[in-house]
Amino acid sequence: MPVQGPQSNEALQGLDSYEQMVDTFTRNAKAYWELWGPLGGPMVLGVEAWAEMQRGYILWLRQVYGMGNQR
Repeated sequence: MPVQGPQSNEALQGLDSYEQMVDTFTRNAKAYWELWGPLGGPMVLGVEAWAEMQRGYILWLRQVYGMGNQR
Protein backbone atom coordinates (compact mmCIF):
# COMPACT_ATOMS: atom_id res chain seq x y z
CA MET A 1 0.00 0.00 0.00
CA PRO A 2 1.54 3.34 -1.02
CA VAL A 3 2.29 5.81 1.74
CA GLN A 4 0.46 9.09 1.30
CA GLY A 5 0.58 12.60 2.71
CA PRO A 6 3.08 13.84 5.28
CA GLN A 7 4.26 10.32 6.08
CA SER A 8 5.39 9.94 2.47
CA ASN A 9 7.51 13.09 2.71
CA GLU A 10 9.00 11.95 6.02
CA ALA A 11 9.76 8.51 4.63
CA LEU A 12 11.36 10.00 1.53
CA GLN A 13 13.49 12.34 3.63
CA GLY A 14 14.53 9.40 5.79
CA LEU A 15 15.51 7.35 2.76
CA ASP A 16 17.40 10.27 1.25
CA SER A 17 19.28 10.79 4.52
CA TYR A 18 20.08 7.10 4.82
CA GLU A 19 21.25 6.95 1.22
CA GLN A 20 23.54 9.93 1.83
CA MET A 21 24.91 8.24 4.97
CA VAL A 22 25.61 5.04 3.02
CA ASP A 23 27.42 7.00 0.31
CA THR A 24 29.50 8.94 2.86
CA PHE A 25 30.40 5.84 4.84
CA THR A 26 31.31 3.96 1.67
CA ARG A 27 33.55 6.74 0.40
CA ASN A 28 35.33 7.13 3.75
CA ALA A 29 35.70 3.41 4.45
CA LYS A 30 37.11 2.76 0.99
CA ALA A 31 39.57 5.65 1.39
CA TYR A 32 40.73 4.18 4.71
CA TRP A 33 41.18 0.65 3.40
CA GLU A 34 42.93 1.88 0.27
CA LEU A 35 45.62 3.32 2.55
CA TRP A 36 46.51 -0.27 3.38
CA GLY A 37 47.40 -0.95 -0.24
CA PRO A 38 46.95 -4.53 -1.43
CA LEU A 39 46.16 -5.70 2.12
CA GLY A 40 43.09 -3.49 2.16
CA GLY A 41 41.82 -4.72 -1.22
CA PRO A 42 39.50 -7.41 0.17
CA MET A 43 37.99 -4.92 2.62
CA VAL A 44 37.36 -2.42 -0.18
CA LEU A 45 35.47 -5.15 -2.03
CA GLY A 46 33.50 -5.91 1.13
CA VAL A 47 32.58 -2.26 1.59
CA GLU A 48 31.45 -2.03 -2.04
CA ALA A 49 29.33 -5.18 -1.67
CA TRP A 50 27.74 -3.84 1.51
CA ALA A 51 26.97 -0.51 -0.20
CA GLU A 52 25.35 -2.27 -3.17
CA MET A 53 23.15 -4.29 -0.80
CA GLN A 54 22.09 -1.12 1.00
CA ARG A 55 21.35 0.70 -2.28
CA GLY A 56 19.29 -2.27 -3.44
CA TYR A 57 17.33 -2.21 -0.19
CA ILE A 58 16.73 1.54 -0.53
CA LEU A 59 15.53 1.07 -4.11
CA TRP A 60 13.21 -1.73 -2.99
CA LEU A 61 11.76 0.48 -0.23
CA ARG A 62 11.16 3.30 -2.71
CA GLN A 63 9.37 0.92 -5.07
CA VAL A 64 7.30 -0.75 -2.36
CA TYR A 65 6.11 2.55 -0.98
CA GLY A 66 5.48 4.03 -4.42
CA MET A 67 8.16 6.69 -4.25
CA GLY A 68 9.95 5.70 -7.44
CA ASN A 69 13.65 6.48 -7.57
CA GLN A 70 13.43 10.07 -6.40
CA ARG A 71 16.28 12.03 -4.87
